[in-house]
Amino acid sequence: MAIERKFSPLNLANVAESHHIMVPVEFIQAISAAADLQEVLDTVSQWILRLFDAERASITLSDNSEYLTLYSISGNKAIPLDFKVPISTSFVGRVFSEKVVIICDELNKSAELDCVMLAQAGLGSCMDAPLICGGVCLGTLNVGHKNTHYYTKIHALEFQCLANFIALNISLRLQVIELDKLASTDHLTGAANRRVFSQQVQQDIHQFHENGQLFFFALMDLDHFKELNDRFGHIVGDHVLKQIVNTSEALVNDEGSFYRIGGEEFAIITKVQNEMDAIHLFNTIKDSIENTVIQYDGIDIYVTASIGVTTINSNDHNPESLLRRADKALYEAKSIGRNCVIMY
Repeated sequence: MAIERKFSPLNLANVAESHHIMVPVEFIQAISAAADLQEVLDTVSQWILRLFDAERASITLSDNSEYLTLYSISGNKAIPLDFKVPISTSFVGRVFSEKVVIICDELNKSAELDCVMLAQAGLGSCMDAPLICGGVCLGTLNVGHKNTHYYTKIHALEFQCLANFIALNISLRLQVIELDKLASTDHLTGAANRRVFSQQVQQDIHQFHENGQLFFFALMDLDHFKELNDRFGHIVGDHVLKQIVNTSEALVNDEGSFYRIGGEEFAIITKVQNEMDAIHLFNTIKDSIENTVIQYDGIDIYVTASIGVTTINSNDHNPESLLRRADKALYEAKSIGRNCVIMY
């Protein structure tokens, strides 16, 4: 006897053409009210557990070509949330790859990795459906029951219909995330853009006046960048900007945030708690840029940067006052020969 049954999503409607799906109003309202994608996924797994009388329900999404990532689990935690599910050797991976609904009627007879883990946790059967939207499989929806041979064709039909509805919601949420990323990211370098900087510095000013959270703010400008563009061309200039962002972001790391706010102008916010640490960080960035050899088409390119620094004080209630002081310090750094850090 076969231990599994497969159903094509396109053909499942023929199982019961007049069949209707009853879904609680609270389920639809909860998904609509979810603030973000993770809340959507958690809501779905919690409701699917109830709707299909399951011992466990989970959702995987595709992060790369080799693994599916578990984003939400309700009920039995036989497969932990941090477990990366290999597509090539797992039951859910097969559902994802083949884009079909599969019911495993006897988990203890399957050799696939996730089925073995579920069987060891006392589950008898499982049902998995692909999350398909626009022909693209985003991941899988999964339920498991303690009994063998529990799920029917009608279960498969209802499960896939819900998977289609959920996939559309996930797709829309992912599009919103992508649009927000595009609106927040400099398209050339991938750094956070001026819009994000303006929001963050205003928030940091508010936090300073609320709880005394100190921060240092810097403007950084690449020296003689116009001459570099004139000499090598804008393609090389763009390549240099990308390398500078990569170098600087790696150094700022957990100590602050880095933004591209103009052509060759950048802003840095750091919440180190004393002036010595701040100046050390900015000098480290300056020195690293100076010592980096940027190669393009066999050409070695060297650039330097000037940095003007200031810190928040009780008189600062808007970004303009910080920007004025940092800009004044940057102007002084340029006027005394560039490639230096000045604090004002």
